[in-house]
Amino acid sequence: MFAKGTTDYIRNSIILLTTHETEYMKRLKENDFLNTSSRMKRVKERSKIQECESKYLWPMQFSINYRLLRNNCLLFFSIFFIYEFIYITFLKKYDNLSSDIKFAQSKRILTEINNNNNNNDLLSKRIFQHLQPFYHSILCQNLYENDYDEFKHALAILSDLKDLPLISDQKYNITKEQCLIYRSERFNEKFHYQDTNINRQFPLAFSILMYENVEQFERLLRLIYRPQNFYCVHVDNDASINVLQAVKSIVQCFDNVILASKQEKVLYATFSRLQADLNCMNDLIKYPSWKYLLNVANTELPLKTNSELVKILSIYRGYNDIEGRWKSKNKDRTEYVWQIIDKPEGDNKQIAQLRRTNEKKTPPPGNVEIVKGSAYGAFSRAFIEFVQTSPVAKELLDWSRDTYSPDEHYWATLNYNTHLHSPGGYKAKSDPTNWTARFVNWGEQNCYGRIIRGICVFGMFDLPILLNRHELFANKFHLNADPIAYQCLEELILNKSKLDLPLNDAIYYRQMPFLLPS
Repeated sequence: MFAKGTTDYIRNSIILLTTHETEYMKRLKENDFLNTSSRMKRVKERSKIQECESKYLWPMQFSINYRLLRNNCLLFFSIFFIYEFIYITFLKKYDNLSSDIKFAQSKRILTEINNNNNNNDLLSKRIFQHLQPFYHSILCQNLYENDYDEFKHALAILSDLKDLPLISDQKYNITKEQCLIYRSERFNEKFHYQDTNINRQFPLAFSILMYENVEQFERLLRLIYRPQNFYCVHVDNDASINVLQAVKSIVQCFDNVILASKQEKVLYATFSRLQADLNCMNDLIKYPSWKYLLNVANTELPLKTNSELVKILSIYRGYNDIEGRWKSKNKDRTEYVWQIIDKPEGDNKQIAQLRRTNEKKTPPPGNVEIVKGSAYGAFSRAFIEFVQTSPVAKELLDWSRDTYSPDEHYWATLNYNTHLHSPGGYKAKSDPTNWTARFVNWGEQNCYGRIIRGICVFGMFDLPILLNRHELFANKFHLNADPIAYQCLEELILNKSKLDLPLNDAIYYRQMPFLLPS
């Protein structure tokens, strides 16, 4: 390394020598005089210049490049250490957290797939094949079209059945670790995990009451299940332990399906039937997004797909779809006190039954007129909130406890007494009112199945009628009575659910009385 003054001196000397050489050469050219001695002199001067360059200039240039290299290295290492400090102090913990999450997710998925200790079989075969319903070899489309030969074939199948191939309740013993596989086998349609945008923006709630036959419950749930909806299942407190455990094993596999927090021992035509629905409604109201609630029984099937339900209920604009009758109501049911008595039966058994007393009831609260209706309906969310908070609704509920079948007048009375101002209620213009929540054949029309307690249990010959009904659900069906009727309606709704079809007869729903000007 050289001092600054020395370096400047050398540079100036070299420049001076170069200048002298230039002037000298110019002078030689001007004089046009070149001789041997002058050439030798010029060569000597040139050699001195080159010697100075090699001795002083090149070491100086090397020292300047070295300094630049050193500065660059210092800059690089400074930036590197600053980055390391920032990474270790602020970023590394998030990388660790992300790794932990990914590891936990991977571990959970592996645990779900690799259940127990020999799980290669789980991936190569359907472990819930025993929960696949038995489907009869029948062309359902021909039955809907009233094909005589197909009906004859279907009757022959039923007549040859010695034992109906129903799934035992005990077989629904699904563990929590098997839920992923169970859903992939039994709830494996696209709409079971991703519904349309319109349907996702209009979630529904369902209250399902059941006592027996888990297979029928599971097949109903498979038809109406959508990820954006909410479902509450009330298992009768008098149901067998096998039924309760089977339903629990199914429910645990869904985040939006719950068991009723309180169970009732439901006795026909008593207050317990209404209370069971109310228990589920109290549980479902905690979920804030659903628009309408439909209460259904395990013995029912939908006549409309979820997309059709959304379109119809969107047309209803918050009005309730509840049956109401004035002229045909049975006054004995609400004007007298009814009591539950134990009636002796064989083998020292007793069966609880309702019996009318001679004691007259006080008038109903709130100056309301009792309106006969149905236990089922399509209720707006605002109406359910009104039922839970209105003092008059609570008083009417208490008043109805010792009446006959209060579930068949409670909803209708709240809906049609307009001075109560119940959300979605209205003054009906006809008696009975037009409603679409449920299709029930009370024996007033031809029933091609069986009649139990005055209600038609639909059979295969009812399928052509069911195809064109406007109601949302049909009551009722029994798998052990006519499995072909159940299979064909299930097939129809399942296939229609795969398509987003226009709503058939939309004008019918737009002309419902509660939507028309008064």
